[in-house]
Amino acid sequence: MSGDGVSVGGNVVDNADIVDVFHAPAGFSFTAFDTREITTPDGPVSLRYPRLDADVIHALCDDVRKNRNDCLASMPVNDIIDVLAKAVELWTDPDYPLRRLAERLVPAITGYDADMTRIELKRYMRMFRRRELLRFVDDDLPCPQMLDEYRPNRSGGYTRLYGPDLSFHVFSSNVPGIPVWSMTMGLLVKSGIVGKSSFDEPLMPVLFAKSIREVDPELADAIAVVPWKGGTQPLEDAAIGEANAVIVYGSSHTTELLRPKVAEGKPFLSYGARIGFSLVGRESLRADCYESTIHRMAVDVATYDQQSCLAAQTVFVERGGVLAPHETAELLAHELESQQRKYPRSTPTQEESLAIRRVRSSVEMMSLFAGGPGTGMADDGSGPFVIASPNGTDWTVLHYPDAASLPTPASPLNRTITVVAVDDLADALPVMAPYRQWLQSCGVAVDSTRLFPLAQRVGELGIDRICPVGEMNRAKSGWHHDGGFNLLDLVRAVDVERGTDRFADSFDDDFE
Repeated sequence: MSGDGVSVGGNVVDNADIVDVFHAPAGFSFTAFDTREITTPDGPVSLRYPRLDADVIHALCDDVRKNRNDCLASMPVNDIIDVLAKAVELWTDPDYPLRRLAERLVPAITGYDADMTRIELKRYMRMFRRRELLRFVDDDLPCPQMLDEYRPNRSGGYTRLYGPDLSFHVFSSNVPGIPVWSMTMGLLVKSGIVGKSSFDEPLMPVLFAKSIREVDPELADAIAVVPWKGGTQPLEDAAIGEANAVIVYGSSHTTELLRPKVAEGKPFLSYGARIGFSLVGRESLRADCYESTIHRMAVDVATYDQQSCLAAQTVFVERGGVLAPHETAELLAHELESQQRKYPRSTPTQEESLAIRRVRSSVEMMSLFAGGPGTGMADDGSGPFVIASPNGTDWTVLHYPDAASLPTPASPLNRTITVVAVDDLADALPVMAPYRQWLQSCGVAVDSTRLFPLAQRVGELGIDRICPVGEMNRAKSGWHHDGGFNLLDLVRAVDVERGTDRFADSFDDDFE
């Protein structure tokens, strides 16, 4: 790209800012392109992408599969880890051209605040450093070297693990960088990758592939990333038919549309919409720590505007602390206003704004019927109320005096958080139980004597991740995404049974 002194994925034409938001193996040619213009603080930028049809997708899959078989299939897993780690290490340099490009363009494409994007991308990429990649493979696999060769297993035989030769990844656009996780998991099991990116954020998977190319061009040739409009059936059918595994990120609607297209026996990993919630114990609202707790609550809400499936949508606050739940809601509103000044929210769609206004109106009506102050706050917190941002729908705090009055734990997002008062944190669990299939992350602010008993009950509820309040959007390496395995769910095992080697020895003339 001319503005940053680099060309990303292709040519810089006539010194204009043109960025190719696609990646293909070296030598693969597209015949026609379209562009989409975005506006950055430094001026307009054209995002260039290829025109696609089913024949192009078939050809792309063939190229990726061949390159995977020529290089990646025989590459020791430790060498793959080294390549990925070196590529990620490039991103630790603030002056790395692709990092500078991402920091410039991702906010312009997504609407997220530039400072927040810069901080969160830096934090996210660090999760794929070498020591963290080792955690991924060691946590998931009984012996990572089984990806390279037959290794002894506990039954007395030998096992080798085989990943798909080609996997099709459907990337979501809600959180920049998420495709890096999906691509990394595919490469660690030696799978060639064809990725469908979203026009709402097509850049990060391409930049990651480019970083890999800087370290190991042959490995990068086992990756292709191209954007197309979701629901383009000929392209989806071609990619799904070619792939031996399908990994889908996106809305529940997207994942359910694609599921029937995947043949029985093919791994199909889907990561659709989820609900996160927090449990804030009375001990975290003591005089010496409530400010930190409320700040951390606000961070969970403000980071990427709750668009991440990891984010909190409802917070259950226990009575008995120095702050009552309704006072906690009021201070959370002040903290969200501070977050808005520091990291302004992205501009929601008209539909999203209407959804926020509808939920505000609903709670205001409940407040009036309950004899409360509507948009004000009851002195004793005995009724529902709304605290709304002074400017539009920038943020919203909804307060409910008890769990029974909560209509749903889901939120219209975009920094809309529900605070529910409970006498005991256990009172929150029956409220969340009907939403089991959508639950994912639970943030907790409780003392150590309560952590594991509470975790036991939350785990039974269907949650697959428990973390500190304030870190809900920052999953750690080794997390079992949606309760599954990042690598193990992508591989198949082949066993050489106990005694087979000794039977083979019997045909050796020197064997006794």
